[in-house]
Amino acid sequence: MTPEWRVGAILNEPLSDTLRFAAWYLEAGAAGLILLFDNPDDPAQRVLSAIPEITCIPCTPSFWADLGLTPDTRFTKRQNAALSWVYRSLPVGWLLNVDADEFLHVMNGTVAGFLAGVPDAVEAVRVETAEIVASPAQASGHVYRLPMERDVARRVYGDSAALFGPRRKGLIGHPQGKSFIRCGLPGVSLRQHWAQRADGSEIAEKYVPVREGAALLHHIGLDYAVWRSKLDWRLVSAGFTVPLTERIRAILDAPDVEERLRTLHADLHGVDADRLDRLRAEGVSLELPIDLDEISARRFGEDHAAA
Repeated sequence: MTPEWRVGAILNEPLSDTLRFAAWYLEAGAAGLILLFDNPDDPAQRVLSAIPEITCIPCTPSFWADLGLTPDTRFTKRQNAALSWVYRSLPVGWLLNVDADEFLHVMNGTVAGFLAGVPDAVEAVRVETAEIVASPAQASGHVYRLPMERDVARRVYGDSAALFGPRRKGLIGHPQGKSFIRCGLPGVSLRQHWAQRADGSEIAEKYVPVREGAALLHHIGLDYAVWRSKLDWRLVSAGFTVPLTERIRAILDAPDVEERLRTLHADLHGVDADRLDRLRAEGVSLELPIDLDEISARRFGEDHAAA
């Protein structure tokens, strides 16, 4: 029997980004998408609510009050509470808990086929991160860097490797990946990367590295304008490592702020031909000819996809 799987996410993104996210998972065969809109007036709801597979939930003050929270509660606490609520509403199948810039990809076959091969005793499947970087023309599609050890990061990035910090394994975002969780497990709540039990007992988890055929494609920080718009929030919310936070704060006190920030962004979120060769040589790159805009346009039309 082919397993059913659904996606849960809380979003507050531009319309085009939300539609790319929804289109990707519909195309991948999700039985349902439960989308919680942190902006209860998000215009994406008008487009998506007519699609049978998608449940749109506006996160109004009364929604948060029902969970014992307010709209001003720290976002990660609200996110975990909301996705735990979604999880408990689903009695069967699997729930994939992801953010709007994360795209679960199975290299060969389908997501359902991937999950069908998971042993019955496994309660959660966590898939490793692959983080997108801006790439030179000779790349074959999108380029993603994989988590790497510190010595590898130094060989790839030189002195800039220190900005990634000791725990993020050569990534700006998270190296931990995200999880599918079997529905119906008692006493379970969700955190960003995995599930946990109230009594502290261990979840039976299978970890899948990218080299074993699946990847969580993390489209973080690629566009400078978006990265720049979220800079202040990330500086105060521990979104960056300590070394990177210190570097950015120093730049913000400099006279040529924008030029320096653009240079830093290109260094952290892009690769030139030489750096791409080093990623390839170290075995920490993934190149995929995927087109999120084409998938979104096919699902929702050119006008919405370009919004």
